[in-house]
Amino acid sequence: MTQSAATKKLLYNQLSAVFIQRGYDGATLNHLAVAAGLSKASLYHHFPGGKPEMAMVLLRNAIAELQKTAFRHLSGSGNPGKRLGAFITGFAEYTRDGESDCLLAVLSHHLTAGEETAIHRQAITDQFADWHAALSATYEAGGAKPKRAARQAHELLAALYGALLTAKMHNQPELFQTAVRRLRKATARV
Repeated sequence: MTQSAATKKLLYNQLSAVFIQRGYDGATLNHLAVAAGLSKASLYHHFPGGKPEMAMVLLRNAIAELQKTAFRHLSGSGNPGKRLGAFITGFAEYTRDGESDCLLAVLSHHLTAGEETAIHRQAITDQFADWHAALSATYEAGGAKPKRAARQAHELLAALYGALLTAKMHNQPELFQTAVRRLRKATARV
């Protein structure tokens, strides 16, 4: 990784942490600048479109990271149960075993209605539709009929995100880790 790429990744991580902690509306330019160690003018240099552009760049970055660590495991022709298990493991890796929130989930929950955030909400909705389709296809490859596969895909996403939220509410990442182990065991039978 070049110094420029490493610097960009660090900046994205610092900014993402603010959005995760404060949500979209609570992440002021002042909070973001302080977290990044930059002036507001420097932030605008990196993101001329301001906070909306910043949030979109961070969303795209989070989508790429989730794709790389988790959802990529669903493609291919290997054993569907093993692919689902690798996906679950990748999701756990993305969330640092329940220690970190998912930026997409936080922004999806905290985006207020309005023109400024409509594009963000649509990007999240579209991406989850694609990921749901990939999960459904994996369940179908394991022998499930289309409606059942779609339901199983929804249930898996709900179980992962529900476990993550529960672990965060109790400040006990081990709750997420236990859920991940159980989900891996359950999907191994697909």
